[in-house]
Amino acid sequence: MAHKKFEKNQTIATNDGDVQILDVLGEGGQGCVYLVSYQGSQYALKAYIDRPSKEFELNLKENVEKGSPCSSFLWPKKMLTFKDADGNEAIGYLMDLRKSNFVSFISYLTAKSPFKDTYTLVTWCINLCYAFKKLHEKGYSYQDLNDGSFFLDQNTGDVLVCDNDNVSANKKSLGILGKMKYMAPEIVRRDLAKNGEPQMPDVHSDRFSLAVVLFLALCLGNPFEGERLKDYDMIDENAEYELYGKDPVFVYSRNDNSNRPIRGYHVAVLRRWPLLPAYVKDAFHRTFTEGLSDRENGRTTEIEWIRLLSQFRDELVTCDSCGNQYVYGFEEAKQNGSCPFCNSPTKTFCTLTIDKSRIVLEPDKKIYETHIDKKIYETHIDKYSSEYNRAIGVVIRSRSNPGIWGIRLMTQGPVMIEDTHGTKKTIEPGGVIPIVKGLKISFSENVVGEIKIKE
Repeated sequence: MAHKKFEKNQTIATNDGDVQILDVLGEGGQGCVYLVSYQGSQYALKAYIDRPSKEFELNLKENVEKGSPCSSFLWPKKMLTFKDADGNEAIGYLMDLRKSNFVSFISYLTAKSPFKDTYTLVTWCINLCYAFKKLHEKGYSYQDLNDGSFFLDQNTGDVLVCDNDNVSANKKSLGILGKMKYMAPEIVRRDLAKNGEPQMPDVHSDRFSLAVVLFLALCLGNPFEGERLKDYDMIDENAEYELYGKDPVFVYSRNDNSNRPIRGYHVAVLRRWPLLPAYVKDAFHRTFTEGLSDRENGRTTEIEWIRLLSQFRDELVTCDSCGNQYVYGFEEAKQNGSCPFCNSPTKTFCTLTIDKSRIVLEPDKKIYETHIDKKIYETHIDKYSSEYNRAIGVVIRSRSNPGIWGIRLMTQGPVMIEDTHGTKKTIEPGGVIPIVKGLKISFSENVVGEIKIKE
């Protein structure tokens, strides 16, 4: 039996005041999302078709009270009770509206909304990992990561995480298993947990699903879909159980080459995987091989992803001929001496080296708080600074001579620079540091960077 929807301009009475329905924003299996006016402001209202269980309602109420882990979540702001369009008791919740500059992740996957460049794509991946780091730090697990869970700004790399009503305390189950192709294999198989009950989603399964999403974002393909697809006449439930649960094989497993991407079919994966730096490939390989069986220790964590992806972002070089961005490969066995897209020789470029960080300097490239925060150099990875996205400098061009570049300083205090002749100068915030070979930049007594040239 079809459920009626609220009509435009209809006013509904709730336990906390009237809500006016302005429009329908979307529909799904759980309910309908409306554009509404409430207490003088506009919000999105998700109204459930059928009243959820008491446990679900209690969890939603607790999530509202605890508040959002960070600004990247379209988090439930207020839980409301009311009569649905059929006159039955119903519940829903208000959340902020998604801004118009955000598009769905699916829109990116279908090539309708490509990122501005690789730098922005990697920034989005970092922001996604940071959002889930904050979620897990608050004691939550998302439990249902999939391609419909995220929005993106393809010009900035900002992320929004939606569908947060299923988020619950880690180890607490609401009966949500997830979406096939994104679920961890132990969830697909319904392995028994330590308590003897079927394993339910938690932080560790979140990390597996996060890696699948990152692989999708960077390679535009599923990490377990390759030659083994040919073994099935059709991909039905049995095939999905085997491919993603019973016997998943990573398409780039170093120990099993039976499931390589199919030539002429998995074109994007075949093109994009070779362009990833070795340390990112290693993180995927670990999660999709060791992490298949070792769910607690074999899966790359959010902070590890942030560290590796930040390095990826730092080391991107823009080809002057075709405009594409790629990693030179400082740590690779063989460096990219030419652009992998157009074969033009890799240009001469400058780097700012700060301890273990190596930032390729070119217009609009940023230096971040993490680069000068000594905590990131301690051996314990959890000490890595969370200010990975707070810029303390940006590379700019001279207005009068675009061939001259400098670093616009965005720190809170001044820095000291010293050239190869030993001449020192203080640069105040807002000032420009010249990009000159051998120049040393003292961000603090213990943090000194040096500009080098890679020819």
